[in-house]
Amino acid sequence: MDVNKADAITPTVDTLGRHAPGQQRNPGADADASEDQPEEGWSDDDAVDVHGLPTGALTPEAQRLIDSLAAQIEPMRRELEQAQARAEHLNQLATIDPALGLPNRREFNRELQHVIDHMASLSPAPALVLIHVADGGRLRRRLGLDAADAAMRHVAELIGEVIHPTDTQGRVGAFDLGVILLNGDGENVALRLESIRRRVANNPLELSGRQVKLAIETGAAVLGPGQQAAQAIAAADRALLAAAEDARKDGPKR
Repeated sequence: MDVNKADAITPTVDTLGRHAPGQQRNPGADADASEDQPEEGWSDDDAVDVHGLPTGALTPEAQRLIDSLAAQIEPMRRELEQAQARAEHLNQLATIDPALGLPNRREFNRELQHVIDHMASLSPAPALVLIHVADGGRLRRRLGLDAADAAMRHVAELIGEVIHPTDTQGRVGAFDLGVILLNGDGENVALRLESIRRRVANNPLELSGRQVKLAIETGAAVLGPGQQAAQAIAAADRALLAAAEDARKDGPKR
């Protein structure tokens, strides 16, 4: 062999990446090579993070847009809180008696109708009790509106002490309170009425340094399926008027 003459070198891979004839292809090497080469059309700028945002820096225009949206969130949150507080205030005005903090006539009727409509699951049937503060009008005429409201609050507090927490109390008239007793068993109603009368009689109202004994009149009616709230109130009111008339016939004791 002539050492001064260079032998031709046969390439194993041509310029297009094809293996020359007779050369064995190495799949592992090809795989390694393909991992080092980025896919056509892919760049690092296309990467996104786990939140779906570009990993690269935002453009000034996009950043300004995001900042503008973020600045609007806090005022909108405050407006929502104010609207919710306003709605709650309006609901209080529409459903609560301001002098007693109890459901007013409208809300009490709604609750009463709800109990009537769902009384099939209650046994025994519920009952409605009406309590009339007989001295309310006299106090109103002699001492004014504040004195009458004080008497109503006093009686309402005393009633709240003897009824069950699941029972509902509300104001149904200027000097009248209503109580929905979920357990309308005759004996239970009689015991509740006696407890209310005794509690009011034994706890006079303190008004301008004076002890004022209050007189009440009561009536009750067992609720029936299919009734309307107004019908139930009328039935309890008839019982109250009948009991008051009987008491007047028996003498001054009430």
